[in-house]
Amino acid sequence: MVLRCDKAACRRRASNGAMDESALGGRVRAALRAVLDPEIGESIVDLGLVERIEIRPAAVEVLLVSTSATCPMADLLVEDATLAVQQVLPDGLVAQVRLHSALRWTPARMDPQLRRHFGWQADDPETP
Repeated sequence: MVLRCDKAACRRRASNGAMDESALGGRVRAALRAVLDPEIGESIVDLGLVERIEIRPAAVEVLLVSTSATCPMADLLVEDATLAVQQVLPDGLVAQVRLHSALRWTPARMDPQLRRHFGWQADDPETP
């Protein structure tokens, strides 16, 4: 996960009493952890679908990866993640969630415990 913040904007938010970048990133990640993949029923964080969280002056941008290029639930994932993130943002920040279709998801992105749950070996996450 990448957390970025324009330094001047972070200083302004900190001086205005808004939460710092680290705390905001933690809240966003926790909100995303509560978002479940509609087909698998597991957290999108544990599935490794969250590629990046980027904190900007007026928005928090989240980049997701789909488990499949033809995922029929991709729009729902983006919508659910957007709603979850927006609920934890302070006033003045908006959630911008998008799907990065060029990134390839593999089981190696999953939390190791979840990977074992689905039957992938810890030392070879590419094959069941």
